[in-house]
Amino acid sequence: MIPLNNTPIAIIGAGPVGMALAALLSEHKIKTEVFDKEPHLQRKGSKACLIQGDVLEILARIGCAAPIAKEGIHWRIAHTYLKDIELITQDFPERLGFGPFVNISQYRIEQVLEEYLKQSPYCNLHWQHQVEGMSIQKASVTLHFTHSEGKHTERFQYVVACDGVRSTLRELAGQEFSGYTHQNRFLITDIRAQIPLTKERHFWFDPSFHPGKQLVMHPQPDNIWRIDWQLEEGADIEAEKNNGKLDQRIKKVIGDIPYNIEWISTYRFNQKVIERFRIGNLFFAGDAAHSLPPYGSRGMNSGIQDADNLAWKFARVLSGRAGDELLDTYHSERRDAALENLRLTEATMKFIAPEQWRVKFKRDMILKLSRLFPGAKKFIDHGKMAEPFTYAASDLIDSYEGSCTLSGRFIPDLKVFVNNKPSRLREQLSMEFSVIFFVDNNQLENTLTQYAEMISNQQINILVALPITGQPIKKIQGVSIISYDDMFAAQQFRKQTATYLIVRPDGHVAGHYNITEHSRGFGLLERYQLLNRVSETTLGTAIKEGAVV
Repeated sequence: MIPLNNTPIAIIGAGPVGMALAALLSEHKIKTEVFDKEPHLQRKGSKACLIQGDVLEILARIGCAAPIAKEGIHWRIAHTYLKDIELITQDFPERLGFGPFVNISQYRIEQVLEEYLKQSPYCNLHWQHQVEGMSIQKASVTLHFTHSEGKHTERFQYVVACDGVRSTLRELAGQEFSGYTHQNRFLITDIRAQIPLTKERHFWFDPSFHPGKQLVMHPQPDNIWRIDWQLEEGADIEAEKNNGKLDQRIKKVIGDIPYNIEWISTYRFNQKVIERFRIGNLFFAGDAAHSLPPYGSRGMNSGIQDADNLAWKFARVLSGRAGDELLDTYHSERRDAALENLRLTEATMKFIAPEQWRVKFKRDMILKLSRLFPGAKKFIDHGKMAEPFTYAASDLIDSYEGSCTLSGRFIPDLKVFVNNKPSRLREQLSMEFSVIFFVDNNQLENTLTQYAEMISNQQINILVALPITGQPIKKIQGVSIISYDDMFAAQQFRKQTATYLIVRPDGHVAGHYNITEHSRGFGLLERYQLLNRVSETTLGTAIKEGAVV
């Protein structure tokens, strides 16, 4: 048998999902080999144009969010029109950090990730490597490559397929990609022009410039606008390029202003998902595992969340801090997320592009009534925007009856102060587990005593969040003290009493407890194999006597 490669993980596909996974693993000091069939990073095909703010938080952990946030178009208002009259103005609330949405091309995100990986000592990028064969062993995966200099075979402990909607590894593994491809065709053009529209999302039902169909526009950096048409039956875009009809199509939308086409593509939507996200030591992520319509921008965003979920689990297993069974939860958590995304996009597609006349009649009646009766607007589905999935049903989440409301959710943010300097709660998390205590100053000493075992554990990032009172706070060894002055925002963490949260490395809350629920929190940490049982009484006495300060 071919010996195992010294690098434990191979990633097939150097798109945003594969490179994000490699970068996250690099932060955990885990080596990866990334293979892609292309000769270099390429800008082609129907690509994502929006990254959700919570997904930028993932890239922030690897230092890749700043250039994306700086260059991208930030927006929080979505406009929905019927014909040429605005029906809905959806105002997403202001938020800390990166805001709700940032428009920027997938290609630019890939460039930033590639730059990171080129500097990382933990990753090697290999272009022009096509997988032509694969075999899955009990504890490894063997890959057969064809490349510019011939052929070679490698065996890795783990392989992750991030090779897109036409995944070679999915086909080689015999995984059925269940679902369907929507019959409607769509056209995307990226055009550079000075268009007199607010740089926000604009969606039209049955506009005068594209009657009977739908159209959406998204601004991009450098005065580029993405226009996405639902095409008429029989439309021939290749012919339109030559006979002038494409120019007419574009000018109907933007008016008689100068423009340049930067990129053009036609496509059909997929609604597909695989049955198993893990087969032996082979894993699937991103479009290789689930393919979604672009409405709501779930494709790339959910793929990067796949990578985030898998990276920390690989880190714990490969470092010997968790058993291999932890990796099974990648399938259960992320397939549930994919199914939720499919449910939402299916509802949107049935409203936006109904294929049955009864459904279309109902949709049209809702749109017409919404102009007369504002209450009908709630039935208009123009695409629910992407947001992180809540792992409420996961075995790794303590969401027992009566638990606090944050369990399973991606942790909300909060403005905090560290050494009197402004920061954010999310910025105080780490690549490891975090435990955050929300207590008052007069509860601090008792909390430290009750949770001494947790605080002494070097695998855990301990934070204590205190309201600002102007009183001096002593430094405590092994504990990061953060303070806040927004009492209203802090209520989502505290509710009616002091609480503590156990937060996973992917930013999801594993458990949210009242301060008196000691055993539940300790039990959850034991399930994650994070506690080495020591004498709580001894450590508690040491804290009371001032030895651990």
